[in-house]
Amino acid sequence: MDRPAQENPLLFPFPGRPMALPHRQGRGMLWAILIAILFAWRPAQGAPAIFEPYLTDTPPRILEVLEKKTEEGVEITRLKFLNRELPTGEQVIIYGILARPAAPGRYPGVLVCHGGGGYADASAPAVKAWAKRGYVSFCQDQPGICNMRQASSSGPWSAKKWGLFTVEPDPTCNVLFDGVVAALNGLALLRSQPDVDRSRIGVTGGSWGGYMTTMVSGLAGDRVRAAFSIYGCGFYDEGSHWSHTIGGLPEETRKRWVEHLDAGRQAKGIRAHYFIAAAANDWFFWPHIVMRTLNEIPAPKNLVFAPNDSHCITVPGGTGGPPAFDRQGHRTYMEILWMDYHLKGAGEPFPVCQPVGAPLRKGDAIEVRFRVAGPKPVRDASVWVAPAEMPWRLKWWRKVEVQPAGDGLYTALLPVEETEYALNWFGLATDERHISISTPMQEVQPAALGFKPEERRDVHFAEDFEGPEAAKRWRRQYWPEEKYKSGRALVCAEAARGGKRGLKITQQFALRGDGIRGVALRASGTRGLAFWVRSPGGTGFDVQLMGEMPDGKRIYWQSSQPDPGKEWKRIEIPWSEFKLVGEAAAPFEPLSPGLGQIRFVTPENAEIHIDDLEAVR
Repeated sequence: MDRPAQENPLLFPFPGRPMALPHRQGRGMLWAILIAILFAWRPAQGAPAIFEPYLTDTPPRILEVLEKKTEEGVEITRLKFLNRELPTGEQVIIYGILARPAAPGRYPGVLVCHGGGGYADASAPAVKAWAKRGYVSFCQDQPGICNMRQASSSGPWSAKKWGLFTVEPDPTCNVLFDGVVAALNGLALLRSQPDVDRSRIGVTGGSWGGYMTTMVSGLAGDRVRAAFSIYGCGFYDEGSHWSHTIGGLPEETRKRWVEHLDAGRQAKGIRAHYFIAAAANDWFFWPHIVMRTLNEIPAPKNLVFAPNDSHCITVPGGTGGPPAFDRQGHRTYMEILWMDYHLKGAGEPFPVCQPVGAPLRKGDAIEVRFRVAGPKPVRDASVWVAPAEMPWRLKWWRKVEVQPAGDGLYTALLPVEETEYALNWFGLATDERHISISTPMQEVQPAALGFKPEERRDVHFAEDFEGPEAAKRWRRQYWPEEKYKSGRALVCAEAARGGKRGLKITQQFALRGDGIRGVALRASGTRGLAFWVRSPGGTGFDVQLMGEMPDGKRIYWQSSQPDPGKEWKRIEIPWSEFKLVGEAAAPFEPLSPGLGQIRFVTPENAEIHIDDLEAVR
């Protein structure tokens, strides 16, 4: 069931420009094909030895069938299997759900990998949804990323105090090891079903399930034909929510964990057609490790970056549509089309989005180009740009309009403000099927194109909360502390001082505003922040500056403000009044590349109205 290529067969090193590899022809191509065939079976070529016993199609031993029923044309089986037995005789027993079309036939298979805090029963709607679409589907509890209080699996993890980063005395003493083995056993169980076509197997999952999709696809090699990861990837040590933790491990522990349990190190084994739907501001998985993972994959691959999203994909075809789809059964609309195309031969290829040529200086801007190639017309195309020096989670991506140049080519002019600092950009396109794809993440240096320091553009930072972007730029922090979960923030008319809208914060809350560029505030000679405020709730509040270290550790500076009263009052806070919180010494100054957020933090019973925020000189 070979299909036309639809993915980026080659993704380029990041940062930098596209690099083309020479085409092999004649005898060179024949040798390349022979080598690919010989080494497609991964266990003999680099898979960590601890996983080798689980890289066959021998299914795990079924210990118990708990339930078997048919509903809505789908046969559902709940079961437990033996994941492995420890040298001590202790058993790891995994619970899973298997679903298949009730009608006899031969079907493709989809392995569903739940995300962090999930478990097989919580993924039952997904397993059933795939079966209703004509797939045999299976999901298993995955220790290490599983909610074990809700899951039906059992093992010695809690008694032995195995943790997510434990590798002593060896990596099999890590609870995540049993999670990976559970997914590998789930794959073998799925492939062993008599009504499953082994040549048509897919794997999908989101968040930690995206990690598992990448890990399993890398270890399984050509036993997986299609993989669709949402958010999750590899290279956790190089740029993720866990980088600070991994970086703090003893050197030998870190090396062993990365070698055995990081999905990025197994990505070279992926033979499946691989897609990743990534959030450009994701809390957990940052764009450069998405690119690192993709660049390791030798198989065809494709991607989309969703700008200003964290752990959601709000572009068409993503987690919320359009179009409408079964959101209980599927994380994204595009995963359905991806599997249908690769495993059923249904539909047409996804489009491909690639940068074209080198960036060029055009006056006070930089011209970039990208091309979209696909079977359907493009409905929308754009470029998104953000300062490269800022932490990934704190960037604010600005949309740049594109000009079509024919034959799927689009051009855009990136505005240059700080000429001594690089820019990140990517092209984004959506076709008429609501399939969204993007270029790989790009980086361009204005100085390399002839921009001089004296050509920097002085841009005044101001926020009046009137524009359509304000409600998304000023929002709840992604991972709020428990005490902030009862509060709320709203851009609304009630909080407007002079225009149509202002910012209203109620109860105990921490509100963030992204994309605050420290180097621009410093270069512009600003001396502080000013804004108008009133407090109908009669409380004070805190104003914070927040930055991040490269490993994700957050640094806060704070200025506490008393109750401003119930009438509008203008407050001005010099930078010098922001005091470091919780650290003996700051690793960097506030007005530096590490800065990214302004935060307003309110106490219980608060109602604060804020408008016309700006940097003052």
